[in-house]
Amino acid sequence: MLLVKTIINDLINGTSHRVKFLLGNDIETTISKRGIKVRKLFGGLMRRIYLTQTEYKLIIDKREKLGRSKKGRIFAINHRQADDIVLGANAVGKSAYIVFGNSYLALETTNGIGLWAYGMILMKRDDISSRKAAYEKMKYVIEHGGNIIIYPEGYWNLADDGRADERHLADGHNSESWLIQDINVGILRLAKETRCEIVPTILHYDEEGKKRCYAHRGKAFRVKEDDDIWNKKDELVCIMTNIYWELMEKYSWYSRENLEKDGKSLRQNWE
Repeated sequence: MLLVKTIINDLINGTSHRVKFLLGNDIETTISKRGIKVRKLFGGLMRRIYLTQTEYKLIIDKREKLGRSKKGRIFAINHRQADDIVLGANAVGKSAYIVFGNSYLALETTNGIGLWAYGMILMKRDDISSRKAAYEKMKYVIEHGGNIIIYPEGYWNLADDGRADERHLADGHNSESWLIQDINVGILRLAKETRCEIVPTILHYDEEGKKRCYAHRGKAFRVKEDDDIWNKKDELVCIMTNIYWELMEKYSWYSRENLEKDGKSLRQNWE
């Protein structure tokens, strides 16, 4: 009865409170083997629906071939704007659970239903226990043949107040001069622990004339057992930056003057 009431309220208020259970830390109550399989069956249909939710025309520059694997993969996508979710899923072209850290958008808008239907690992990014639970959920999905989509530039929209780590001070994770911001090293740890591949995927937006988004799914990237994850993190950032640069050179030309609209900095325009 409570579920019915929640659904009715969601329909009236344009919310997605019915998926609040995804914030739970237990794998058993949030993800299942059956759910992974069902989402693979309907993934293609959901991606077509996703394309109706953006003003941008998606143009696939390239999708590198991926070998067969019983395990899932981690698709690491650069982050720029809200359209990254629907366009990123289509750029990947394979069913995957999207790691999502914005509880407001997931619960207080209708977006949560669409994310849940496609596959979502919802977490509170400022809650340590929630982040740890999300890591275990990602591991479960990968080990049961499901894929993960994650936007690992975890500091780009934090106004230079990211957390300090072994290599950076709290304000050393991002710069307006970098095409790819510093990425969360957790995906390297996850790839090393599960022995799965990371697939760098880049979205490049062009608003000159018609709105377009150019996408490139790169070659699979591996983290071996004896690899240093910090060095591999730097290598992955370099690969993603190179792909991004190649897309910019191939499809569009920007000047800093055009990007800094109305006298605002790049960061102010992004926000």
